[in-house]
Amino acid sequence: MYKNIDFVILWVDGNCTAHKAKRERYLADFKIDVKHQEQSTSSLRFVQHDELKFCLRSIKRFAPWYNKIYLITDEQIPTFLDASKLHLDRIEIIDHKELFSESPQYLPTFNSRVITTQLHKLAKLSDYFIYGNDDFILGSKIEPDFFFVDNQPMLYVEEHGMMEQERVTLHQQGVINGAEMIGYSKSKFFPISHGFVPLDKARIKHLERQFPTEFQNNLKHKFRHESQFLLESLYIHYCIKNQEGILKSTEPMVHFSFELCRIGQPEKIKFLFNLIKKGQRKMFCLNEFQSLWPRIPFVKDFLEDNCGPPMISETQ
Repeated sequence: MYKNIDFVILWVDGNCTAHKAKRERYLADFKIDVKHQEQSTSSLRFVQHDELKFCLRSIKRFAPWYNKIYLITDEQIPTFLDASKLHLDRIEIIDHKELFSESPQYLPTFNSRVITTQLHKLAKLSDYFIYGNDDFILGSKIEPDFFFVDNQPMLYVEEHGMMEQERVTLHQQGVINGAEMIGYSKSKFFPISHGFVPLDKARIKHLERQFPTEFQNNLKHKFRHESQFLLESLYIHYCIKNQEGILKSTEPMVHFSFELCRIGQPEKIKFLFNLIKKGQRKMFCLNEFQSLWPRIPFVKDFLEDNCGPPMISETQ
């Protein structure tokens, strides 16, 4: 099985004029609590500043054993990639229309939760695969057993609990919704790490049969909504509950949160990047790259140096 593991990455160029216009056509009819707008409908969710470039380079450098990288897009291709050379890096573009070929009524969508709910239906995707966003980046060399051992996923999570009166973000609500479907609660659940997540088709198909109403609801919302669950959370809690996954510490992860990207001190950023450079952290997430690098220019230098050289398919 370890000779056939794909990465699947979600990406969109929200700076594109056509994409902006498409989003605006559907925003007028979408209702969500104002406190959740930043994590649902804000334009910040869709802008891109070449994080994907470093994501892809890092996979090729640090996980060269991958079978293919499937890039899920919406009638777009990154400007830094040459479509005629993608096969040389084992990259394939999957348009939303292909992913939703059996359920086109849910398009267009601007919601990653809708897209992840469909991933297991992509026939060409490997049975065991690794899911990530375009701001997830590998920091040092890993082997397949970082993600899977004996058909079981490695789960980089730690138990957590929240007080009943504690305010819940939209992201946290998606995690909790997935946990509650399996029998956990807000007072005891396992937040997913902000990094690449191992998944497999068979377990997701089983979960879809077990929770058809919830899966159907996930598909309905053009933008992120409080009623949706995160597929990764549902999957992880199912594996924990049924002892079908291997629990691991979140120590290999570094999460450059919105707060850290916006106001984090350069000394702290440098300290975290040094841990990555030494191989003491294996993957990281740059939640708001566009806020981080203008404040702290050495971040780009680090990424250029650490993530590896340009891929064959990059335009010159």
